[in-house]
Amino acid sequence: MAANGTNGNRATTRERILVVDDEQTIREILSKYITQLGYEVVTAEDGMHALEKLAALPFDLVLTDLKMPKMDGRELLKRLAEAYPDIPKIVLTGLGTDEDIILALKTGAYDFLTKPIIDFEILHHALKRALERKRLNDERTRYADQQTHITEIVSMLNRGSETEEIFKTLSTTLKRFIPFNRLTLALIDETTGSVVTKYIESDQQVLLGRGEEFPLERSSLNDAAERKVVIIINDLERYYTEHASSVNAKRLLEEGMRSSLVLPLIINDRTRGFLIFASVTPHSFKEDHISFLESIVGQISFSIQRGELLSELETHTEKLEQLVETRTREVLKTQKVTIFALSKLADARDVDTGQHLERIRRFCALIAQVLKYSEHGKHITNQYLRDLYDSSILHDIGKVGIPDAILLKQGPLTAEEFDIIKTHTTIGFNSLRSASKDLGEDTFLNMAMDITLYHHERWDGLGYPYGLKGDEIPLSSRIVAISDVYDALTSKRPYKAPYEHEMAVEIMKDEQSHFDPLLFKIFLENNEEIDRIRREFK
Repeated sequence: MAANGTNGNRATTRERILVVDDEQTIREILSKYITQLGYEVVTAEDGMHALEKLAALPFDLVLTDLKMPKMDGRELLKRLAEAYPDIPKIVLTGLGTDEDIILALKTGAYDFLTKPIIDFEILHHALKRALERKRLNDERTRYADQQTHITEIVSMLNRGSETEEIFKTLSTTLKRFIPFNRLTLALIDETTGSVVTKYIESDQQVLLGRGEEFPLERSSLNDAAERKVVIIINDLERYYTEHASSVNAKRLLEEGMRSSLVLPLIINDRTRGFLIFASVTPHSFKEDHISFLESIVGQISFSIQRGELLSELETHTEKLEQLVETRTREVLKTQKVTIFALSKLADARDVDTGQHLERIRRFCALIAQVLKYSEHGKHITNQYLRDLYDSSILHDIGKVGIPDAILLKQGPLTAEEFDIIKTHTTIGFNSLRSASKDLGEDTFLNMAMDITLYHHERWDGLGYPYGLKGDEIPLSSRIVAISDVYDALTSKRPYKAPYEHEMAVEIMKDEQSHFDPLLFKIFLENNEEIDRIRREFK
């Protein structure tokens, strides 16, 4: 059954995003950027104000900082998980620890981003993924709800309910999905050719009452009967000016109705009656209402089609569930591996692990970004930058397999002990390769495996585990190598005190044969920014 909408539909409402951050500058930047993407943005300066905004308006997504006065992001996430579990939450913070990440995800955060945002496409991508998942979940829920009610209606039909009881149940049920003020069941008297109103449910004064009869040809129903199609009239006043002989249109207008939807009841390829929906609001009815309504009408008109209609809906719902599952798996893939690695690193009992990881990813991001905008970096994409930023923190996950007696030894290592230390590269690689078999390969995992295995290789070929030389070493591993050496020199270790920034740079200059010359040049030219990052994440 085709649909015929005579006056079109209303524009779709923009998705609304709540930005929560105690820094006005950050709120303004985020609001301007997200608004340019086509979303509606509302801001709040802390968790308390955010809850007030949520109580007043519906939101499709919450983007929140963690560190805030009055009510911080952690408490806000807990409140949101209880009161608004269906709204996706994205955490954006510049001071988050590993514990913050895990807590945020446990309390319902969909994603976790760090600021300052290096590439706003990261934020854009996160917003799109979260909102898309919400839309899919909402659709799946809607269809599941529809299926439940269709099943209830079918059960009622099988119990032999009277037509009036069926109609009343239909009216109550359909209110959940269709915006109408009046529902009428009208049947065609084939002897006289007239339309007779059998049952009416309305929250307005009824002028076109039960048992009233009028000629089919002098009504807005005639077109639906002849063509056997759904007719949507979203402007009854305009329709009546063009069809002044329509009795039912006149009566509906007198009752205050401004739009209508007519579904013909087809039995044995003949129109035998109608379900007529009417609303006091113009443009109430949309094309996407029709498939559900036709399913209901089919159950009433042809009970024998019950199984097929339900089967189609179940198949559609199953496809939606599979789609949601696939999209969710793609989004969670990186999160699962990252959280796994971070938790394992924490088990290594290195008190500086979290800050070390944060420094490494920011050093790498800086070097790679400078390279991208140089004449040598045209092949570097935004996806490459995102993968490097996320995967660089996994470079030392293999150290979870190194005994504490060696990993935390005070003083120099023996040759045998250093050989054991070297195995952390292959241990980490094998762990990630195993994870990729379960989660499926992607660019993030492939880069993580390269970094884990090769970040101790040297440009001069004297590194480990394989003694690769020059361009044989993956670019990502070369970037991490510089970042890791600098961080090791400037950090406290069980066997040494930290070097100052200037001394660490001089030591690296003396050993620059270890590093990619182009990348090391970028490191030197940007060493002041490197030092700033180091001091920020001590």
